[in-house]
Amino acid sequence: MIKRIYQIVCIVLFAGAITACVQSTAKETELHENLVNSESEFWFQRSISHVLLNRIVSKKTQVVWSTNFHTAAPVPIGAVGPEKYTKKLQGIIQNDSIGRVLKEAVADNMNVILVIGDGMGNMHMALPVYKRYAEKNKKPTMFEQIMKEGTCGYVYTGTSRGLVTGSAASGTAIACGQKTLMNMIGVDSTGMMLESAMSLAKKKNYKTALVTDAGITDATPAAFYAHIFDRDLENRVAMQLLLCDEVDVIFGGGASRFIPKGTKFSDFEQYAGQFDFDSSRKDSLNLIEEFKKKSYQFCCSTEQLEQLKKEKKVLGLFAEGGLPAPINRDSSTMNIPTVKEMGEKALELISNNQSPYFAMIECARIDWEAHDNDIGAVYEAVEDMNRVLESAYAYYKKDPEKTLLIFTSDHETGGLEIAYRKMPKEEAFRKKLANGDEWINLTNPLSYKQYLTNLNQQKKTVSKVLSGSHSTQELKQNIHRLLGFKITDEEAELLLYSMTDYKKYKD
Repeated sequence: MIKRIYQIVCIVLFAGAITACVQSTAKETELHENLVNSESEFWFQRSISHVLLNRIVSKKTQVVWSTNFHTAAPVPIGAVGPEKYTKKLQGIIQNDSIGRVLKEAVADNMNVILVIGDGMGNMHMALPVYKRYAEKNKKPTMFEQIMKEGTCGYVYTGTSRGLVTGSAASGTAIACGQKTLMNMIGVDSTGMMLESAMSLAKKKNYKTALVTDAGITDATPAAFYAHIFDRDLENRVAMQLLLCDEVDVIFGGGASRFIPKGTKFSDFEQYAGQFDFDSSRKDSLNLIEEFKKKSYQFCCSTEQLEQLKKEKKVLGLFAEGGLPAPINRDSSTMNIPTVKEMGEKALELISNNQSPYFAMIECARIDWEAHDNDIGAVYEAVEDMNRVLESAYAYYKKDPEKTLLIFTSDHETGGLEIAYRKMPKEEAFRKKLANGDEWINLTNPLSYKQYLTNLNQQKKTVSKVLSGSHSTQELKQNIHRLLGFKITDEEAELLLYSMTDYKKYKD
């Protein structure tokens, strides 16, 4: 069985090697080892099941991912507000230009709302646009409305020394207005501290907010308050958040970074049902208690979020790491707020007539689902960002002469495209034309009807489907029931084999 699976791996992923795959057992073993090495270099072996599933169903979906990783593809930007700032964000720009515009707006006491779709490239953004077009829904997305009403452009996202970036380096460029090296947060390429636009805003007595559906110590939000050479040192990043005194409203995940070593979250807070996890710290610090000593309110549920008092600072932690993927939300997640609910509450808490405000709202699940090559989950995450922009735009309209609203992305993830496919002659499209000629076409452009079917049939993330399947038959059934695709026994065997050491990959 394993010998056959090795052959299928070669067929599906490296068609050029198929001849060698049928040779001796020794040669086959060597080829298998080379395959595993190639997988680990290009995809990460723990992600291969996601890539493989996409390859299996791509003929039906016509969705093509070029990689599991970040790419150098330019990302979109749209902005509304005074032309003094928006005109500097149009056309083709570098990501550090955004940070400089943010600082200029803060220097002028402008309200600033920045919405970042982590990993969102142009094709990701287009998914809900195409869906509305297919449904003949004439109401534009907020991406379209902002880009039409204000300015729009493309952002090149590279680091100070390379074409392809990560959330830390790109987040630093956006937050601080200066490029840096991969994995560095809030420091330049020599390790010297940079000042973020949010830090500058706090010096000018702004009300400030950071919101994310990732961990609050993840790279993108951390770029606005932390200064560290390695994004993976998240326990130190959490400590820097406590000490910086720059953020009035903090909403996100990552609660395991805030409780003492050897404890569970349920040891401290009443909502233990959704928070039964261990600490990720290596010391005895209880950072939640330290925040409370600094007069922060604390909340960890939608119910508590709704009861927050406007006049006080707040720390809200709603998950061990990242919050649930939008496509996975159901009755069991009702007491975990969405990124829109967190964003709306944050803007409500920091907006008043006495002082300007600065808010950064990150929609991180776009990136996570794109790493998993999960088109349905990406679509739902982009729709979530569209809802965030609806709320943000409403606040912008309250005082458009004094408010700058920007949406953009830190980088593109996955190399997402939708492609045509060639068909056999017996499946050709045929149509009689008015002049009597017959139109024959062998190129399938992916019909709008099929596009809608592909999006609407998926019920859960690919990660949830794969990790919840423990046999070939269960895998086939779950993929059909929750993703909407039928796969063969051989394909199911191959997928199950690729999942032997399954772990969800995120960057």
